[in-house]
Amino acid sequence: MKKEYSVKDKLTLFLLASGVFCFGVILPDSLSDHNKMVHFSAHFGMSFLLALCFYMICTVKMRISKAVSYTVLILATLAIGIIYKYWEIATQGMIGNYSFQIIVDRTGVMTSMSQNLSGLMGAILLIEGLVERNLALRVSVKTGHPLSKAGNHFPVMGNSLSKTGNHFPSTVTRYSKAASQYSPASKD
Repeated sequence: MKKEYSVKDKLTLFLLASGVFCFGVILPDSLSDHNKMVHFSAHFGMSFLLALCFYMICTVKMRISKAVSYTVLILATLAIGIIYKYWEIATQGMIGNYSFQIIVDRTGVMTSMSQNLSGLMGAILLIEGLVERNLALRVSVKTGHPLSKAGNHFPVMGNSLSKTGNHFPSTVTRYSKAASQYSPASKD
């Protein structure tokens, strides 16, 4: 596991944090009153949750590359935000009665999308800062994992099958077997 951040990593994390702050707090004026703060929390939180879930599904379950996972999570999160905002506008009966510009101004479409973008950047900040660096268990070829190929490392979050059929990396299974010979239950 990498513990040190390169200059590129630090700059990426700084720009993501700046984007979260600018698109979430400064541009939409999210902290001026209680209603705006609640609106910010809802949009930021749901975008954050959706992006993190899409990333975990794509990388851990489906084993899709990081670049494709980011593309999927960005497009899916923003598409869900747009569909929700359209549904909100349609249920207010504004479509067909007002021009597009008036609808955008009165319903706060730009504010909502800015806050959604802030939540998306927050999720990417968490992924880049913690998930990719600290939480992913790296399993190498030496463990004998059936999905490993020569020279490749891949993340295992406890969901892949080892040779024994257990839901643990092979090293854990090997040490568990060694420890079980000394347990009281194994003395028959």
